[in-house]
Amino acid sequence: MVINAMERIMKELLDEYKHGLHIKCTCSECMDDILALSLNQTKPRYVTNIDKVMYVKAEFIDKQEMTTLLVKLAECAKLVSDKPLCQTQGV
Repeated sequence: MVINAMERIMKELLDEYKHGLHIKCTCSECMDDILALSLNQTKPRYVTNIDKVMYVKAEFIDKQEMTTLLVKLAECAKLVSDKPLCQTQGV
């Protein structure tokens, strides 16, 4: 099995910071939109075992690297929050 470790890392960050990002709608569709947008701006890091995700995550202990990911996530959260495409908020 091949896993994009960044997907798991960005999902964890989104779950951790979603309340601090002031997202208007936190339905699953909007959260998936934020995740997809942020992953499109992030270099994928593939591993062959779920247990190896932690090795990639360890590289982001550096505050500058983590800040870069959080900025991308915040930018994407603002885009989706400003124009949600879900049924809850309307198109």
